[in-house]
Amino acid sequence: MANNAPAEGTTHDRHATWMELFFDLVAVAGISELTHLLHRGPSLGELALYLILYLAFWTAWACITLYSDVARDHTHQGLMLAAMLGLGLMAAAVTGVPDRHSTTFAAVYVVLRVFTAQIWGRGRIVVDWPVAQLTLGVLPWIVSLWVGEPGKYWWWAAGLVIDLYLMFAVSGERMLAEAQQKLDWRLSRSHRFDDIEVPKIKAVHADPEHFGERLGLYVIIVLGEGVIAVIDAVGSEAWTARVLVLGFGSFTILAGLWALTLMFGAIPRLMSGADTTGRVPWQHIMATHCGVTGAIATIAAGLGMTIAHADSHVTTGIGWVLCGGAAAYFVITGLSGLRSGADWHSILGYPLPCAAIAVVLGIFAVHIGPIGLVYGVLALIVWSLLWQTYTDGKWRTGTGPDRPHRPSRGESGPAAA
Repeated sequence: MANNAPAEGTTHDRHATWMELFFDLVAVAGISELTHLLHRGPSLGELALYLILYLAFWTAWACITLYSDVARDHTHQGLMLAAMLGLGLMAAAVTGVPDRHSTTFAAVYVVLRVFTAQIWGRGRIVVDWPVAQLTLGVLPWIVSLWVGEPGKYWWWAAGLVIDLYLMFAVSGERMLAEAQQKLDWRLSRSHRFDDIEVPKIKAVHADPEHFGERLGLYVIIVLGEGVIAVIDAVGSEAWTARVLVLGFGSFTILAGLWALTLMFGAIPRLMSGADTTGRVPWQHIMATHCGVTGAIATIAAGLGMTIAHADSHVTTGIGWVLCGGAAAYFVITGLSGLRSGADWHSILGYPLPCAAIAVVLGIFAVHIGPIGLVYGVLALIVWSLLWQTYTDGKWRTGTGPDRPHRPSRGESGPAAA
């Protein structure tokens, strides 16, 4: 990948501002509202709608987050507050989806995407993640404003598929070169500009260390929402031995996901300055972050619902929420590991078998029961941590969380892309 240097004025001690943290909290509040869709069953259609809404929330969050990362001290607080209000409206509309408020959700999403595409100004190209400036994927959302349910949701899905395609198909460097060529050509056709130097379109780059911190904070807040969901579930039930055992197992799963996600992979490397994405494109890091956080949110929702069924059999839908989220987490882990150069020995060590076992747990969820389901997922998390810490050399060198992370050749942790 071409030049990925941090933006001008970047300092190594830069950290997230209070405004950025406030914005993240509002965004994840919307993610928390999405879990109500899963509490209704969930059916396959409800799970699909949950995934669509999550992608919409994450995309809106990522566009604004990239803006504040690049703008640094010049970030407009009024703009951030307006974006937070928009996300808040989307979150409030979730409780009325699919029965009501679907059109409101889509309208606010369209406004946010169009708004964030224009804030960069003319003559600037977001090289690292050009989707932030592209609005082709918003067109199906606009069409959906005049379409009833459930056809509306197919238009939403089409728009998100377009965004995902553009994320990987469009090169920011190529966009920059083509935009400069078009500008040069237009100016060359007018003799009025013969005596002036042709202006250069500015390439906009993210600050890897600061953006890595923002990605990590988002993960932390999603995990925090998961802990709240587990606490609410335990507090709503009579404190039998089964409920307390499930609560302990659920908390341990979330703690393990914290360790797997934030002690290994691209996020700690970005924050430490050890990786400026010169080896792995930004679109892979962003796609992995979206998938990992979505999987964590889904697992947390499944844990809460499983605790609510502590004294009964879990339904097939609940089993697939928990185990499907776990399987997705491990699949994304394996894909990101392959993208970062991990060998097949590492992929076969835990991502691939853990994903397969999670699928099996989901298939037999109604027969395994709540405790077997939760502790089965916990066993996969524990094995993953043992494998990852061993391949990372922590067993041999004694490195720990307080020591610098040295990526190993076989690293395949979450967000390793």
